[in-house]
Amino acid sequence: MLSDFDSVVTFSRGIRQHKALNHFLGDRLCTAANNTSPNACVIGWGNKENTKKARDFAKENHYPYFNIEDGFIRSVGLGVKKAPPFSVVIDDLGMYYDATKPSRLETILQEYDFDSDEELITQADQAIRLLQRFKISKYNINGVAPEEEIERSNKKKILVIAQTAGDMSLKYGCCNQFTTIDIINAAIKENPEADIYVKIHPDVISGKKESDIKIAHIPSSCRLLTLDMNPFSLLEHMDKVYTKTSQMGFEALLLDKECVCFGLPFYSGWGLTDDRVECPRRQRELTVKKIFAAAYILYAHYFNPYLGKNSDIIDTLYTIKRYKDIEEVNGASLLFHGFPPWKQLYHRYFFKSNQRNRMMFCSSTKKIKANESQSNARLLIWSKKENQELQEYLQTTSLPIYRVEDGFIRSVSLGSDLTMPYSLVVDSRGLYIDPSQESDLEHIYNNYAFQAHTRLLTRARKVANDIVNAKLSKYNYAPHGNMEIDRDQYDKVILIPGQVADDASILLGGYGMDNLTLMQLVRERNPEAYLIYKPHPDVVVGNRKGDLPNDLVLQSCNAIITDISIDSCITMADEIHTITSLCGFDGIIRDKKVYTYGMPFYAGWGLTEDYHTCERRKRVLSKDELVAGALLLYPRYVHPTTKELCEIERVLEAIIEERQLFERSALYRRRKQLRNGAIAISRRLFDRVRKADA
Repeated sequence: MLSDFDSVVTFSRGIRQHKALNHFLGDRLCTAANNTSPNACVIGWGNKENTKKARDFAKENHYPYFNIEDGFIRSVGLGVKKAPPFSVVIDDLGMYYDATKPSRLETILQEYDFDSDEELITQADQAIRLLQRFKISKYNINGVAPEEEIERSNKKKILVIAQTAGDMSLKYGCCNQFTTIDIINAAIKENPEADIYVKIHPDVISGKKESDIKIAHIPSSCRLLTLDMNPFSLLEHMDKVYTKTSQMGFEALLLDKECVCFGLPFYSGWGLTDDRVECPRRQRELTVKKIFAAAYILYAHYFNPYLGKNSDIIDTLYTIKRYKDIEEVNGASLLFHGFPPWKQLYHRYFFKSNQRNRMMFCSSTKKIKANESQSNARLLIWSKKENQELQEYLQTTSLPIYRVEDGFIRSVSLGSDLTMPYSLVVDSRGLYIDPSQESDLEHIYNNYAFQAHTRLLTRARKVANDIVNAKLSKYNYAPHGNMEIDRDQYDKVILIPGQVADDASILLGGYGMDNLTLMQLVRERNPEAYLIYKPHPDVVVGNRKGDLPNDLVLQSCNAIITDISIDSCITMADEIHTITSLCGFDGIIRDKKVYTYGMPFYAGWGLTEDYHTCERRKRVLSKDELVAGALLLYPRYVHPTTKELCEIERVLEAIIEERQLFERSALYRRRKQLRNGAIAISRRLFDRVRKADA
């Protein structure tokens, strides 16, 4: 609809700042003063009184007018708290909640040939199943479990849904002849043996709006639900729902519950609801699947705010589920342990919440114990570094425990240079570097229904191709290059990536193997090969342990490379032999043959030749599935500029831009060098002081 116009005029600052609409409309979105095209239309937000100026302007200039509103799946957090939106509806006739006249949605419901559109109904069926499984509603903050609020009994349970005072759907939903007290009384009268529950709107719970009923007026025989809880989780406990126009009434229909309507929401009047108000225009009988297809697919427009791209309902449901799970961790009292001060500064961005949360950095087990009684407390530990006291505490505490580590696409500069990471993993089971126990990543690999989520695999394939084409890896500061090798003299070229001697992945997953032993073993098994050793960059710059004398390395290897990128080294190699280095994963996505001598996260899935085995790893994975787990499902990402949660594609774009700046700007390179040099000097001074104290 809006794509037919050269200019889209608005008088609303909120619309001009709306991420989805800005993406959909681009430069065509403008104010009346900036409009230069006769082929224009005007948009305003819903039926609010502040749209009068826009409506009058459209009428005076004979421009078409369109109503804009949030879609039925809006966001993870609340709109009143500025949570980024996933969907909008655009209506050229009216608005879905305005039953006083036809809307575009009502017209679709009245006229669309659903029976001839099998693809639409199939998509609706898939979306409904995902909606039910993930429990996705308009807002998706995880509240209390309904079991804590719903009394266990054999009585029928009836839910009366209160709404917000001044809600547009109440004003235009033809329900003014009924008060919420009328509805409660009807529910009591019509269900004399049932338990009656009254649910208060989440915007009221958050303190942002007032309810359409005063709490004191609710009969004492009713059970009041004032805590925030997931609508689907609540509705699963109910037998019947009473509402004026709430979207929860339709969600009740999706769960095959009875719904009584005292107004005219978009889903009433089609033969599915017990209607106390009739709409003569609605003359058709429809299934709940057809109403869903019309409202959630044909009528709504979707945008992924974490990707910054157009979306659809299936991608929206999967994405909201992902960030809903992140919010479930973040929206609590977070006790951080083992995070150095510089990490505390950067890692806050990864744990922002749509709710009020607290972040407390606890330097000792004693401080953890002092804060463990905080409401909804969770303990987040950096990596696997812990002392005996902490180990004993972890055996007895009831706190949920998460391990935190850098993700697999980290930054341009080195982590040991104290640069902000662009990705983290937050693991509730173990950690990917420790093969002695299952991690969330291993659980994903063993259990995720990859074949049912083909779009994820398509996206994983594109991400892998983008990484290879852009020559990216975990760190992305080194220049690319090449080295001349007389391949006629050797049967193959093998890359051996060095690792930090005291790195947790070596200590936990290396099974006693070290860099020198690995080189000797690889040479013994490949006497005719050309062996390249690339020391770990943290070791090369002197930030970490593991430096080996060149003459010792060259007893097994033909060359040592320190001055070109890991991507260039992988490109030169036929095979990669590693203990647990991420270089092996980089090799897999570049279609190289990879041999592992420890147990990295990517070993044991049929894509590598492994010196050791892990009995827990039972599946054979494709490369796309390996990438999807490691880069799309397991980590969380923060954009380096906005410091907001995002998806990997936006981080890759930012890394490429930052690397290009590093390559073309001598001033930028010099600033980075001075910064990193100062950090290196400070680190050496700190080590000397620490040794002197010891």
